[in-house]
Amino acid sequence: MNLAYIVIDTLRYDYIGANGNDWIETPNIDRFASKALAYDYAFCASFPTIPYRTDVITGQYGAPIHPWKPLRHERQTLPWTLAENGYATQLIHDTPHLVNGGHNFDWPFHAWTFVRGAEVDRDWIADTVVWPDNWTRQPLFDCIDDKAAESGMLRSYARANRNRKKPEDWNCARLFNTAAQFLKDNAKRDNFFLWIDCFDPHEPWDSPLEFMKKYDTRPGYDGRVDPRSLGARGNAQLSDEAKQHIKAQYAAKLTWMDHCFGQFLDALESTGLDKNTAVILTGDHGTNVGERGRFGKGQPVRQQEAHVPLFIRLPDGDREEGGGRSSVIVQPQDFYPTILNILGEARPDGIEGHDILTPARNGEAGTRELALSGGSIERWENSTENPNLNLFTVFDREW
Repeated sequence: MNLAYIVIDTLRYDYIGANGNDWIETPNIDRFASKALAYDYAFCASFPTIPYRTDVITGQYGAPIHPWKPLRHERQTLPWTLAENGYATQLIHDTPHLVNGGHNFDWPFHAWTFVRGAEVDRDWIADTVVWPDNWTRQPLFDCIDDKAAESGMLRSYARANRNRKKPEDWNCARLFNTAAQFLKDNAKRDNFFLWIDCFDPHEPWDSPLEFMKKYDTRPGYDGRVDPRSLGARGNAQLSDEAKQHIKAQYAAKLTWMDHCFGQFLDALESTGLDKNTAVILTGDHGTNVGERGRFGKGQPVRQQEAHVPLFIRLPDGDREEGGGRSSVIVQPQDFYPTILNILGEARPDGIEGHDILTPARNGEAGTRELALSGGSIERWENSTENPNLNLFTVFDREW
């Protein structure tokens, strides 16, 4: 059997149609979920991007949270374990952090492909910053500080997307097109492990014009975004109209990502690989979309940031033996043993996660009684701004 593990950055549990959302369009995730087991209590542990992926790829906790540091070469990893058991391992990602700064998430794989263009992807130097075509120089809201458009991240993002003209030029589209091509090139395999790491709908929250116009329906609005709004994190000074516009930006980028994900699903079905490929779809963490006066993630980790969607679809579908939804509490460390269980491979020593598929299929609650989420002590121990900052948050099925 093949297996594809797909992690979507900044994906909220409650913004998915299959999880009960009635105003954001996610038709491709919903059709995937219709044949999958859905988990209602999946939470990130180490927070955010790199710490989360360290949890997944090692199947271990940190102390108890992993810091934002490069993956150590000597650590046993999931792709390494699968390679030792005869699997061909491939990473396809547009999440820059996996390889920039020497984070080393490419080395455990036989092959890896980096799709350029996401935030913090510093791919070009130029005398001037050329804005993407979907940005407007006409301020949409007077309440947003002009400095919000001057951040180094937005300037590097603009440079990286200076030649973006058509929807297929966007990094998310190129990511899932690359993944679809991988499926076509490996249609006869029954031994690949594919890790797809999608950065959207991470900030900055812009998307092709037709997707913005789905959610910002003001008369005369053409779908372009004011880049100042992409850098507006706190919302105390924002007008209600500006807040609604930024909320629309996140919804639009999520629907755009879902549209691109559909290309992967189409290729999975057209190649026939849906008959022998298990697929796991999840998010690394969520975000705030106006809650507690904030857009974006922060500390301490709250439900909007920690609670993520999770769907596991086996090749024959999974609507029997316990139904379509599970109350098992899930942490990222659980993917390592669960993937090995799906593929029938032995579990190495030192793995701290639990198999989450067997109890879910049996309608059982699983091993965990709680989930732990937060940033590492290394991130905060030298902080003079807030020495009493909460380091982690505990979640169960009610609180």
